[in-house]
Amino acid sequence: MSDNNPPSASQLTPDDQDKLRELTTQSWNLELAISGVAMFAILQLPDLLEYAFSYIRFNFLTQTDGPAAMLPSLAYSLIRATCYVLFAAFLANFVMRAFWVGLVGLLAVFPSGIRYDRIPFSTPYAQQRLSDELGPLDRYILWLDKRCNIVFALAFQFVFFLIVVAVLYMLGLLIYLVVQPNVPANVWFGVKIALGTLVAVFYIAIIVLSQKKIKETPRGIQLNYRLTKLMQLMALGTYKHTSYVTNTFYSNIRPGKLFQTFALFMVVFFVTFILEYTADTAKSNGRASFLNSRHLYTARIDSLYINPASYDSQRQEGTSVDVASIQSDVIREPYLRLFIGYPKALDTLLTRVAPEPVWSDTLSRQERRRLFATWSRQQIQQLIRITVNDSVYTQPDLFFTKAGMQEQRGWQTVLVPGNLKTGSNLLRVSVQDPRKKEADEMVAIPFWYVPEP
Repeated sequence: MSDNNPPSASQLTPDDQDKLRELTTQSWNLELAISGVAMFAILQLPDLLEYAFSYIRFNFLTQTDGPAAMLPSLAYSLIRATCYVLFAAFLANFVMRAFWVGLVGLLAVFPSGIRYDRIPFSTPYAQQRLSDELGPLDRYILWLDKRCNIVFALAFQFVFFLIVVAVLYMLGLLIYLVVQPNVPANVWFGVKIALGTLVAVFYIAIIVLSQKKIKETPRGIQLNYRLTKLMQLMALGTYKHTSYVTNTFYSNIRPGKLFQTFALFMVVFFVTFILEYTADTAKSNGRASFLNSRHLYTARIDSLYINPASYDSQRQEGTSVDVASIQSDVIREPYLRLFIGYPKALDTLLTRVAPEPVWSDTLSRQERRRLFATWSRQQIQQLIRITVNDSVYTQPDLFFTKAGMQEQRGWQTVLVPGNLKTGSNLLRVSVQDPRKKEADEMVAIPFWYVPEP
């Protein structure tokens, strides 16, 4: 017998079997403690997830579209929905087990349990019906104990599922945000075709090899086993641990009932996920209107929309600037204090259009830093274009800075435009790619100029 494979229950020694029974009878107190700690830990996750997603949203999603923009939001919503389901599972186990402890204590006080023949204000017929429907107290305690164990095992099964999904999403996010920007477009298209083909072949293999006629052939048996081993690799080290729970359910529960339970669980989970994804999308993108749309209302055009995140006086404390911001929506002074965020996604473009020059090896580190800082600022002056109404700042006087509590990296300048008009005005920030004739607009910020009398 291999050391990596634990012995079955029939191979345990009498002492080991007695120890296992003792551990089983004493597991309830550990369940209560673990459920309480797990619920507390799950309640701490949303704040950490919000901070991580805010960082990803600013650095990678402001200049990104397609699957790369959708994947982080899907991962964020999926993990939050999983946390809700996990919290509900551990809470149910905690309440059920606490109730079970109360019943055990009640049985210790009244060893005879429910004496149906002594229930007051009840007829003998009603007493008999209650006895048939409820049964003895000790039997119900055993039934509740089994249900508590099942809920607890399912909760940890879902923990393993969360770990696998989180790792897979992190790998996908890494590919889209790190690998894709550094791969030529034609090569990336070929990679997507290859990955899509592999996924399609994998699902077709699952469907084909699940057929009874194919599984019974010698070749089908071998391919089915190889497919199983491949799925073990996809479980990322959790296959062996989850198999004990899964196969125990498979071998002791009728397939029909198991399928109904699984279908109900998946429906609850996906409904929770869809609601969470809708809420997260609406929260992260305040312009989206899913259930509260208006016929003559749109928030898709920057120049026609007042975004509170674009004004320092309206932005909530501790939140990041979406793209750029000025001091207020109503300007009384004849200048604009402008901050432009520098996300990692924009860095991909700037790295391509402004490759770093090769510095002489004879220069000191301090001198190279000074030259690089001067060169970087010169490049930014040429690449960032600012427009106030009809006046264009082709080389704005930008300085590097870190803004806000999150120390958001970006550039800052103070504009003194001479063409401000009393009433509405418009500020535009664009990136001028030398390879294109037209600049790519990053944001348009409307504001009102009301000079002091």
